[in-house]
Amino acid sequence: MTGPPVEVRPTIDRTWLERACAEDPIAHAFALWDLERDPGRIRFFSAVRGSETVGYLLVWLGHPTTAIVHWCGRDPAARALTASLPERPCVVILPEEAVPWVEAARGAGHRYPLLAFAHDAALRPVGPRARPEEVRPLTRSDVPRLREWARRQSDPVVREYPYLDPEAELTWGAFEGDRLVGAARAEVRLPRVWILGGVYVEGESRRRGRGRALVEEVLRAAGAARARVALYVREDRVAARALYESLGFRPVDRRVWLDLGSGLVP
Repeated sequence: MTGPPVEVRPTIDRTWLERACAEDPIAHAFALWDLERDPGRIRFFSAVRGSETVGYLLVWLGHPTTAIVHWCGRDPAARALTASLPERPCVVILPEEAVPWVEAARGAGHRYPLLAFAHDAALRPVGPRARPEEVRPLTRSDVPRLREWARRQSDPVVREYPYLDPEAELTWGAFEGDRLVGAARAEVRLPRVWILGGVYVEGESRRRGRGRALVEEVLRAAGAARARVALYVREDRVAARALYESLGFRPVDRRVWLDLGSGLVP
């Protein structure tokens, strides 16, 4: 006996999403945040079986060159979502189980395994600032130097900084004197979870504690808000993983950044 057929709808059930985010805030943080903050630059597609949502696509249209898709749903019935994927080139961030479904529909891609790390910032307060003058929140007056710094870098982790409002995005900068040498930002700020992203210190300024200081500042701010902090890091970036683990982050999930001809890497 088979169950009801799966229907793909070009929308998301907001009530269901809020309930799912309450149960697993990290998995659904981007969906709820973008739905609230930037609905004009996203598209949703939901796989629904009867009254049950079994998976969804969050299609981010804010990147200047390619669509970036977050796939949520491990149920085999969610495979129906492949028909709603953008055409190549695009990027799909998805559970490992869904990679074969996507590649069968859109062709093989380049796979970058990602680890999701989480930190209970409200329960694990960090110590005092060792060098408070070297790391601070950025303001709109810092936009020219933030753009100039980002354009000096080749790493894709900084690709969005030239377009950000550092006060709206809550962005922190690391300095050597008056020179900006690194940055980090809270990509998502929901009551229960913040998503940390864009952590980068330029080459000649590394191994001086600035990356650690940037992350600690985000942890302090999130802890004051009683929020958990999560982030995604490439599994093969051993030094970054060691830094996060030393600060109290622990892996909670594994996903795949699947590049389908875009050339974008995490």
